[in-house]
Amino acid sequence: MEVRDLSVRYGPVRALEGVSFSLAEGSSAGIAGESACGKSTLGLAIMRALRGALVSGEILLHGEPVLSMEPGEFDKKYRWKKISMIFQGAGSSLDPVFTIKEQLLQVLREHGFGEKKGDIVSEALARVGLDDAAASRHPHELSGGMRQRAAVAMAVMMGPDLVVADEPTTALDVLTQAQAVSLVRGLQKDGTAFLTISHDLSVLAEISDYVGIMYAGQMVEFGPATQVYGSPSHPYTRALLCSVPSMDGPRPGHIPGVPPDLRSPPKGCRFEPRCSDAFSRCCEDPPAFISGESISKCWLSRVALDDGKAGIDDA
Repeated sequence: MEVRDLSVRYGPVRALEGVSFSLAEGSSAGIAGESACGKSTLGLAIMRALRGALVSGEILLHGEPVLSMEPGEFDKKYRWKKISMIFQGAGSSLDPVFTIKEQLLQVLREHGFGEKKGDIVSEALARVGLDDAAASRHPHELSGGMRQRAAVAMAVMMGPDLVVADEPTTALDVLTQAQAVSLVRGLQKDGTAFLTISHDLSVLAEISDYVGIMYAGQMVEFGPATQVYGSPSHPYTRALLCSVPSMDGPRPGHIPGVPPDLRSPPKGCRFEPRCSDAFSRCCEDPPAFISGESISKCWLSRVALDDGKAGIDDA
């Protein structure tokens, strides 16, 4: 998948602006950032599940332009078949009046699957560790972890190339979170690509090949997980990592101030009012600087270029 200059507006609110990144077949990426930074909007835009929003830019899957397709064509060829989504809060995304099996069968009916629907459902549920007894229950009769597994089964049962997982471990206890992470790892080994949206940087470190950091509707850093965690290039990424508590590390830090109002964001770098590394050029909006597989939307990357670091180009 390739996302090019993706922007989303809800009326005057610039929820996403100029987001660009790519994801290779079978790999996984994690998207992190503060609340209301645009993470869920990004996932919904990829799934074409936004209503009443103005969307611009390009989303390409295997080179095919997803956003410019007719809705009927996207529903028939791509939705749930090539791109699927695990929505935030499995309890609210499952219908309370139908059993788990009935809900999965309904999805297959909508996509024209024939007599083998039952076999596909059973195989999908077995893949996530749910038996026939769980499949015959209603969502409220299952634990949080089992509901999460049912939501994953619905997302993967038609063998999509890409699964967008929005906060897949939110509101789960630590043990159930570990089970969910193990489940995603197993699906990745089978060749399914994941785009995981989460506040939990430790979860993303476990399951992501690449990590993108979002701030105020923009992708401020994107690159291999080892590099983003080990040697972050954007001040916001560094501050975010410093806020994560550690058993044997220093006391967690915090980021002063609040994110900007996305109805009228600042003209320069959006993180500048909260950034301890800000300097005069930060009053201008920085481009995305590219170094290998890494992207950083910060003027400090240009300073690094001027200091002689090779391989960084203006995007």
